[in-house]
Amino acid sequence: MIPSLNGDGSNPTTLRKMLYPLLPKSGAVKTKGASYFALFRPLQDVQSRLILATGVVLALAAGAPLPIIGVIFARIINHFPPSEEDVRTRIYQLLAVAIAYFAVTWGWAFCWGIVGARVSRGLRTQMVHRALGLDQTYYETQCPDITSRLTVDAQTVQSGTAEKVGIFLQSISYFIVAFIVGFVLNARLTGILFAAVIPSMTIVICTGTTVLSRFSKESSESTTEAASIAEGAIKAVQVVQAFDAFDTLTKDHENHLKVAMRVGLKKAIAGAVLLGSVFFIAYAANALAFWQGSKIAESSSNGGAGTVYAIVFLILDASFVIGQAGPFIQSFSAAASAGRRILSLIDYPDIPIDVYSKDGLPADQQTLGPEKEITFNDVSFSYPARALDTVLNNINLKIDTGTTVGIVGSSGSGKSTIAALLLRLYDPCQGSIIIDGQTIPSYNLSSLRNQIALVDQDPAVFSGTVYTNIRDGYKGDLLPEEDMRERCVEAAKAADAWTFIESLPYGFETWLGEPGGTKLSGGQKQRLCLARALVGNPSLLVLDEATSALDTISEAAILTSLGKSRSMKHRTTVMIAHRLASVKSADNIIVMGRGHILEQGSHDALISIPNGAYRSLIEAQKLSPNSPPEHEVSTPAEVAIIETDKSDSEEKQHEIESLSSGYTPDEAMSFGTIQIIGRCLALSRSRVFFTLLALVGALITGGLILGESIIFGHLVSLLNGPVNASRVDFYCLMFFVVSLAALIGYITSGSCFGIVSEHLIMRTRDLSLRTILRQDMEWFLQSGRSTSSLVSVISMDSGHLSGLSGVIIGTMVSALVSVVGGAILAHIVAWKIAIVLFATSPVVVLAGFFRFRVLAKLEEKNQLAYTEAASLATEACSSIRTIAALGTEKATSKRFDLAIDKYREQTFRSTALGNLLLAFALSITYFVYSLAYWWGAKQVRSGEYSSLQFFIVLPAILFSAQAAGQIFSLAPDIGRAKGAASRVFALHDQKPGIDITSHTTTATPTPTPISEVKRSSSSTGAIKFQNVSLTYQSRPNAPIFTNLNLSIKAGETVALVGRSGAGKTSTISLIERFYDPTGGSILLDGIDIKSVPVQQHRARISLVAQDPDLFSGSVAFNVGLGARPGHVATREDVIEACKAVGIHDFVSGLPDGYETQCGNNGSQLSGGQKQRVAIARAYIRDPEILLLDEATSALDSQSEAQIQEAITAVSRKRTTIMIAHRLTSVQKADRILVFDKGKIVEEGRHEDLMRGGGIYEQMIKA
Repeated sequence: MIPSLNGDGSNPTTLRKMLYPLLPKSGAVKTKGASYFALFRPLQDVQSRLILATGVVLALAAGAPLPIIGVIFARIINHFPPSEEDVRTRIYQLLAVAIAYFAVTWGWAFCWGIVGARVSRGLRTQMVHRALGLDQTYYETQCPDITSRLTVDAQTVQSGTAEKVGIFLQSISYFIVAFIVGFVLNARLTGILFAAVIPSMTIVICTGTTVLSRFSKESSESTTEAASIAEGAIKAVQVVQAFDAFDTLTKDHENHLKVAMRVGLKKAIAGAVLLGSVFFIAYAANALAFWQGSKIAESSSNGGAGTVYAIVFLILDASFVIGQAGPFIQSFSAAASAGRRILSLIDYPDIPIDVYSKDGLPADQQTLGPEKEITFNDVSFSYPARALDTVLNNINLKIDTGTTVGIVGSSGSGKSTIAALLLRLYDPCQGSIIIDGQTIPSYNLSSLRNQIALVDQDPAVFSGTVYTNIRDGYKGDLLPEEDMRERCVEAAKAADAWTFIESLPYGFETWLGEPGGTKLSGGQKQRLCLARALVGNPSLLVLDEATSALDTISEAAILTSLGKSRSMKHRTTVMIAHRLASVKSADNIIVMGRGHILEQGSHDALISIPNGAYRSLIEAQKLSPNSPPEHEVSTPAEVAIIETDKSDSEEKQHEIESLSSGYTPDEAMSFGTIQIIGRCLALSRSRVFFTLLALVGALITGGLILGESIIFGHLVSLLNGPVNASRVDFYCLMFFVVSLAALIGYITSGSCFGIVSEHLIMRTRDLSLRTILRQDMEWFLQSGRSTSSLVSVISMDSGHLSGLSGVIIGTMVSALVSVVGGAILAHIVAWKIAIVLFATSPVVVLAGFFRFRVLAKLEEKNQLAYTEAASLATEACSSIRTIAALGTEKATSKRFDLAIDKYREQTFRSTALGNLLLAFALSITYFVYSLAYWWGAKQVRSGEYSSLQFFIVLPAILFSAQAAGQIFSLAPDIGRAKGAASRVFALHDQKPGIDITSHTTTATPTPTPISEVKRSSSSTGAIKFQNVSLTYQSRPNAPIFTNLNLSIKAGETVALVGRSGAGKTSTISLIERFYDPTGGSILLDGIDIKSVPVQQHRARISLVAQDPDLFSGSVAFNVGLGARPGHVATREDVIEACKAVGIHDFVSGLPDGYETQCGNNGSQLSGGQKQRVAIARAYIRDPEILLLDEATSALDSQSEAQIQEAITAVSRKRTTIMIAHRLTSVQKADRILVFDKGKIVEEGRHEDLMRGGGIYEQMIKA
């Protein structure tokens, strides 16, 4: 019987397994109330809601002044030309309206600027908080793209919830108030217009926004998939270059971008049709209004012309304003679509394993204290992503507290799963785990994890200093800084990390760089993570291959230190290891196999069982009492960082500051606006026809005010005197012609600019990823080039280029044509009136310019803050298992909040100033009204111009001023686009030192099956280093090699051994040509590898690195990536490679066989399984040179023995260079090279070196 976990006898863990596959997938979560209005949910505090309410009220109030202007103008027309007294009265009225409009406009613009920033910030913080609290099941089954949501989606939401909302509300308000005033003045005429305009506008807008919303969602999904591919490729760039997977991955990325582009084209066309229809209705309504108004004016008493004019003026402008609000509908639609993706994560259904829950029994040190036990009762488990694949099958196990338990077994046998269940990263599918008489779910999750520390096989080190990384492991009460630092030092010493920490340039304060601790070697990261685990003095210490990257000397020192620890007597330690020397002294050793416990007991008891599983593992590993020491793999960054001068404090500060920021190259500041536009046009030259057609459409839409002003002036003049019906009918017909021109112009402009924009974004994103993947390894070691910041350039910055090519640029061109055309028309008709009115233009332009500068600088600083915060969140979510084990979900969320709030106060000030200038730019129109009335009336009274000329010039100038205001309202989008373009083009201009695309043919080779490929008879694989020196650019004062000479014969198997930092990995990196030597030359078959095209050179080499990076895709896809350039791996080739390295049975046993998805970075496979897939990927290339850098570090002894046999078999036909910690794996090498401080100090066969009394023999006998 399954133990009950609830009082009612139900077992939620069994239900969990049944229900999780039924939960909605990412992007499909039914988010309650996930409409556009749901985006404002973060505004929960009173202040934010008050700002929102104030913004709504003021924006609606801002719609009232213009209808009032209409009434004033009606009185002006009725008494035109007016008397001096009338002029003064009307001017005072106009100025009062202008001042009121300025005040309310500044008020709503400021409020909505703050609202947009707070909505974006709130959604970002809520999303990160929720993402950090979700369990492992979510991350395995949903594969969330946190980076894209934090950057692209959040920015889209901010754009659609800020000042544009205020403009839209003002437009709606004006529309409503205009009709109210119209009904008061003349209900019949207004009613006719109302019946014609409202239903048609409603149908068009509702239909259009629905279609736009659907297309926005589809486009967003494809863009997210493309971003995920880009992120995976950048993370594993070394594998991409080593196997020339550049074309495969960039093509996959490009295909997803093309899908997004096709949907984007549909969205652009739909938006253009919507906008064209809105303007068609607006202008057609004016034709109807003047036609009907002429009939009313003809039959009315004195004053009818003014009333008709007022109604026509109001309806005309109301319709025009509604039409101008059209482009914002696309922003709101895009914001709603992006918001749904964010809210789908925030509103993800409640999960059984809730780290934020306060429910449950408190766990303390007594819970896992002396004389307690941990019991597994009939525990079965399957990972949610592979529910049919049972990992643990009815496990029964008892762990006494205060003891050390070793868990060994083959890869995939369930060892790491036991560790995950102890931390409650998952719940069992069946059975229960009991601690101190209570089931694990009975305890409060946070308090339980506070008693447990985990050191994982893949050590996760976070951006920050050495000290902050160790400090993160402390889970107790707050300590004074001095005590905390002392505690960290003790933990570092216990983890054998203190020596290397002291050797770092700045000791504890050394900045570790971007996510993953790229400044440290694998062994250093493991020791650092072990120190982090020990600093909290945990009651239960779980070591999952925690010393796999260490040599046995370091490992022995750590185990001895742990044994001497005063707290060790009461600590329970669970050690999972492939290297059996690590668990020899354990109190109990558990041997796992295929999800079952095969044996358990002490080392002596298990070794005495004839043909036992443990004994077989021992024999396969050939373990001896004096186990050979196994040495760390050093990275270029490690060697450099150890040997850097500690006194360079200025460099340290620069490093810390630059690493904390995103990708912000200096070149980004050198691009001018004209230069950026030129670059955009160059990328869009294949769409030059659509660009020209779009410009024609923009010219039509911008030129509409010319015809409108002329028609308007004639109709007002006709209505102000005896009505000539035929002439009125003619000009009304012309208004209808203008409406048709508006329909054609806006559809043409919007569609064509949309085509150009979508193509530009697709090209830019594609080119950005290609540029990044072309860079050499040195480029990635430089500051500010984390995966998340580079993905941000691809996804977010490239997307912002729409501000220089799409609907926004179409609106800009149209507005500029309106301004210029209106000015020309006004000067031709009445230059004396026009020249005075246009004297106000510099004021408008300067106000808009300064606002543009203020908001552009604010956007630049916000971009830095958002990139830094997104990098932090992405780093945490990609290492969510470590975050959960450390229990730092809340602390990480708080760090994210602080990062995103970095410029919060400055945002407040800049928003106030920027929108003050916006209010001035928009309200200046009303001041121009006053000036126009005073000066125009004066000119007409003097007989200089007629009323007809005045009423042509007035709308031309006023509509031009409105167009200018519209330009400045788009300043934030333009500024954002300009900054983004500078970053994108600065990236595009990066030139790699080692270009993987250089000297390659432009023709695409016809794919050839691998079975038909034959090696060149001239290729043998002989390698020679001639006086090679190497110094990395990032550390010019720390040479790795000086005059290194090395010769490797073709077909020879050579092993590289030595202490950390000796240069072993650097040797392999030079052979792969990840770096070029700073002196000397490297010859392959007698030819300098620099003279050979990089692609051709690497085609002869296969690499298996210590970290087996896999890509999202099937097992077959990942193995097939190893095929030589221009060749395709068939299914038979893949199967043959897998059989050769001994994983065919394992792959065939997966739920979908060779089509089983590996997940992001191979998350669906164990460490050993990933390593073997990586070896198969290397084998399928049939290389002349095989490079093995800790290729079997994640394998158990039996699997390692199998792989070693396969490697031995395939090595007979190729040159093999291997680095290994387990020296037993290199003893059969033809030659062993012992490195020390960048020099080869010994070389020979194992037997020869054992007789020499040198370093190698000392390592063996240590």
